[in-house]
Formats: sequence, C-alpha cells, structure tokens
Amino acid sequence: MNWKKMTFVLALAAGLCSGAWAQDRPWGGYYASEPHGMSRGYEGYDYARQIGYNDGLNDGRIDRRYNRGYRPEKDSNFKHADHGYDHHYGDKQAYKQAYRDGYLEGYRRGFGR
Repeated sequence: MNWKKMTFVLALAAGLCSGAWAQDRPWGGYYASEPHGMSRGYEGYDYARQIGYNDGLNDGRIDRRYNRGYRPEKDSNFKHADHGYDHHYGDKQAYKQAYRDGYLEGYRRGFGR
C-alpha cells in the first residue's frame, strides 16, 4: 500500500472514531440544555461540561473513599467552577453553569449514586 492511500485510510479512521465519540457524551446528550450565553454547538460549553464532569467524578470518588458524605456543592471545584476557562469561550458565568452541570453528573457517578 502506498503512502497516499495509507494516509487517507488513517485520516478516514480517525474521522470516524472522533464522530462516534462526539455523540457519546457522559452527560446524556451532545449539547444538552446549554445555558444562556453559550450557543448550541459552541465548543466552550461542551468543554466546560467535560472538564466539570471529570472533576466531579474525581471529587465524588474521593468523598466516598474518605466517608465525607454526599456533598458536591461543598467541594472547591464546584464553588469556583472555572477550571479550564479561557476568555475565548465567552461569558464566564455561562461557562461556570455548564461546568457545574457536568460536575454534578460526574460527582453522582463517582460517588456511586
């Protein structure tokens, strides 16, 4: 197989894999109920939810491991909700809301509820 064909096949495979991942979000939808200030399809919203989900998953596991009880709103990550924020994502309050939405889902899963 020549290099041009191999490059095409690899690019095609990468495109198919990334498309499948984009539709399989841990919070149950591709751009589910985005907050005001971040438009549908806007990568900042998606990114904020993913970062929040990962942080919540980790914090929920830690709280369960150390018998702290179910308390997602008391964790520092939830309170600040700006992990990963960049001004290019637009409105910071909208980013924080998307982050917290993802955080709560991740925390529930991490804690085991």
